[in-house]
Amino acid sequence: MTKIKPFKGFFPKKNLGAEISTKPINTYSEEEINSLMASNPNSFLQIILHDEKERKMKVNDRFKKTKELFESSIEKGVFQQSSKEAFYVYRQTNGDNSYCGIIGGAHAEDYQKGKIKKHELTLSKREKLFTKYLTLTGFNAEPVLLVYPKIDAISSVISKAISFAPIHNFTSEDGLQHELWELTDDKEINFIEKSFENIPSVYIADGHHRSASSNRLSLLSKDKESTQYIMSLFMSDEAVQIYDFNRVIKNSENLSFEDMKEKLSQEFDLLEESTDILSPSKKHEFTLYAENTWIRIQLKKKFEQSSGIIEQLDSQIMTDSILDPVFEIKELTRDKRIDFVPGNKGLESLKKEVDSGKFDIAVAMYPISFEELKLIADNNLIMPPKSTYIEPKLRSGLTVYKF
Repeated sequence: MTKIKPFKGFFPKKNLGAEISTKPINTYSEEEINSLMASNPNSFLQIILHDEKERKMKVNDRFKKTKELFESSIEKGVFQQSSKEAFYVYRQTNGDNSYCGIIGGAHAEDYQKGKIKKHELTLSKREKLFTKYLTLTGFNAEPVLLVYPKIDAISSVISKAISFAPIHNFTSEDGLQHELWELTDDKEINFIEKSFENIPSVYIADGHHRSASSNRLSLLSKDKESTQYIMSLFMSDEAVQIYDFNRVIKNSENLSFEDMKEKLSQEFDLLEESTDILSPSKKHEFTLYAENTWIRIQLKKKFEQSSGIIEQLDSQIMTDSILDPVFEIKELTRDKRIDFVPGNKGLESLKKEVDSGKFDIAVAMYPISFEELKLIADNNLIMPPKSTYIEPKLRSGLTVYKF
């Protein structure tokens, strides 16, 4: 049984969605932040980051300033609040890909009971910092992305909602289309709540630290009802896209192409070489690019017998059978010889990273499936770093949950 709750959310004034909402802050470079804040006085970054002088304030003072600026934006009518508790249907369109789901409150109690399942480690330091942020600002402006096994009844409600005109419809600076609908009908709200009761658990696709921090807040303020909920975007497993997360490597060992193939042949069958881009076509298959050549390799059958769930993941096989034995890269998050390229950028981006001379070798893997993600989470296991890249990536400041 999964709990989902409507709330009286805040959202930008009509026709200001593109101007106010932003990408997640950690996706901007410092130059992009400075440029955006200089050119757009209504950007949500103005509320979160303030001006350069205020960014140097002590953390507590900075977070209190954020609260003050958000309250001021409400008073000025820049943000408006729903007249009653509502769910919000959100759709993001990127070319041929369209992602649609329901924004509502996930109950922190479900997180505590393991019904909201995770597959990534979180850092206590980051959890504590964001909990302080939530406590002092009094709002959350970026939903956690939760995925559930598709239920036709919920999909029908979403389909009905998007047949009407949205309250927001705009294209952001990165070319993505964003649409938001307000769902206030009591019967439909009740139907959604009842439908989610048939879902035993949901899975965190994006927002592990935000989930953990919101849960910390709920435990610190148990007597406050509004803090017991985590603003979340609930999407069915068919509505999200899990991409591969690929690697680019500096060849500090100065391995020749032939030496590399020789080492790979210990655990892999070398299937083909080409000057054209080769992409992995199935689980346990990888492609590598170096010296203007792509090679396709397949893990040998005798190495597929491992019974461990983690050991069967292609992201772990890449480390255990390619990065470590061939290039002596063991610590993915610490070794400066390696970087990561999300699969939504395409394999052409890997080729460019190598051809530019910035890196020497690219390694691509087959995307991990939602079923594999579920298996990891259901068994309380943790995925290796950078195993998946999941879309959609959500806007900050398009819906705000104030507690």
